[in-house]
Amino acid sequence: MDTNEYLAEQFVQQGLLHSMDDAKSILQAADKKGVPFFELAPALGNLESAEVYALVARLFNMRYVTVSVYNLDAIVVQKVPVSLIKEGRVIPISIEKGVVNIIVDSPYKMAEARIVGTFFEEPYEVSLTTPAMLDSLINNVTGRERRIKAAQDFNKENAKIEGKGNHNYRSLDDYVNAPSVQFADTLLEEAVAQKASDIHIEPLESSVRVRFRIDGILVHHCEITASLYPAVIARYKIMANLDIAERRLPQDGKISKVFDGKSYDFRISTLPNIYGENLVIRIFNTLGSETSIHTLANTPEEEVKFLEMLKAPHGIIVLTGPTGSGKTTTLYTFLKELNNPGVNIQTVEDPVENQMAGINQLQVNTKTGLTFGNALRSILRQDPNIIMIGEIRDEETAHIAVQAAITGHLVLSTVHTNDAVTAITRLIDMGVEPYLVADSLVGSISQRLVRKLCPDCKKEHKLTKEEAIFTGLKEGTKIYQPTGCSKCNFTGYLGRTAVFEMMIMDDKIRESIDSKHFSFDETRNIAEHQPGFVSLREAGAQLVAQGVTSIEEFDHLINIMDIDEKLEANKKEHEQKEETEKQKD
Repeated sequence: MDTNEYLAEQFVQQGLLHSMDDAKSILQAADKKGVPFFELAPALGNLESAEVYALVARLFNMRYVTVSVYNLDAIVVQKVPVSLIKEGRVIPISIEKGVVNIIVDSPYKMAEARIVGTFFEEPYEVSLTTPAMLDSLINNVTGRERRIKAAQDFNKENAKIEGKGNHNYRSLDDYVNAPSVQFADTLLEEAVAQKASDIHIEPLESSVRVRFRIDGILVHHCEITASLYPAVIARYKIMANLDIAERRLPQDGKISKVFDGKSYDFRISTLPNIYGENLVIRIFNTLGSETSIHTLANTPEEEVKFLEMLKAPHGIIVLTGPTGSGKTTTLYTFLKELNNPGVNIQTVEDPVENQMAGINQLQVNTKTGLTFGNALRSILRQDPNIIMIGEIRDEETAHIAVQAAITGHLVLSTVHTNDAVTAITRLIDMGVEPYLVADSLVGSISQRLVRKLCPDCKKEHKLTKEEAIFTGLKEGTKIYQPTGCSKCNFTGYLGRTAVFEMMIMDDKIRESIDSKHFSFDETRNIAEHQPGFVSLREAGAQLVAQGVTSIEEFDHLINIMDIDEKLEANKKEHEQKEETEKQKD
């Protein structure tokens, strides 16, 4: 029995494949191509790469690890030639407790690992990861090398480029291979590899700082010399069709690029400051994320509520929350669930952040007069079943959205409010009659984002009496706290998840809205007493109890909510004082 046959049998015995019949096609393809069975198993067997390589690691008596670019120790990596890392698909990522950690994506790479081990005095340990994870590490290493080399080359050729626009390139190839161009392009690639949402490039007094926003937090990435920066920002302006000579006024544009077969949009924003121009680049994966309703929901109850709202034949589903709370991701997840050949889905967005097959997407353009209102009027003549409006910003858009919902369309949109119930008052404040809000609203979802604890380094903690009172959980409940390791860049957190508060419309809420004396407090009280209603505070506490996030993140969530509530209370107090003064007069 050869190794591939043995692996096929083990995949069946371990339950990854149901029978040898399922393994035969994979086995035949592997033998034909002369590759290991496990390389083709994820694609041909419809299996997760992580579970495939975890099993292979056990069978070969290796350790399976999940890794990211955070794991990379630049000093350790630089001891090995980049050519060996790329061609051998083997990489030393760190030295911990006197042992070099070497990562491969195949148990047949032990010879390459031994060669890497010769560059170190310390003993080494070889661990297995997935090809995708290893690709990310290798891309980061090669990208960093290109960025450093580009900066060095620029310093050598500083006389050629000084931000004056006089490059004197003899051909297009000369321009593309220019150090500043290589540096600028590599920076985008590194940001994508590190799953950054934004790049901040900020000129300071004596240098230029580059930071990536990762999981909502700005992280220092590198520094650029003041002489290189004008050429770098000129490169981005050219790519975004901006005026490279204009440095006194803000400018906005867009760049589209493809990395590793995936298309990305980079939204460029420049803003003058005393030392030059600030540049912020927001990153969008135009193909969207792999988020589904199942992965979006934190509990089975939340999943049921999402699906219940999406089954509505018509009406408005509103998402609320501040900028950067993940509303757009949730909207696209809903569209993904609703998208099928039997419905016509039309979106109106500013801008279009993700491109989705089978959906008609429109981007507003205020310069040409294509506003949300104008676009919606035309869309209603396109026979849509479902309409997604990026944001209800004004009275006109609110009225058209409500009319569309009442006349048989399912409308998805967002508004900026603090909680789910306040969406009702926001629509009424925009001029929509309360009875129309009561008739059209299917439900409202408020959300925030909290950072998730790193699974590799989080540590147990028992809730104290004070913490129990603060969270509403039981004293002594086992929760987790952040520690920090190389995987999470020593932050203690890795990734983010949404916290939801959902209000589904029922007869009692509709009656309270449609009454002659509408009271927000009364409606809020009715909503809170709905069966299964979970507030943002309660949902956040549940994530703490489940070990998903920390009490510090919960504290941050509550502080934001408390500030919002105080502002709202101050506004109400001011309005009451004004009303009292009017009555006195």
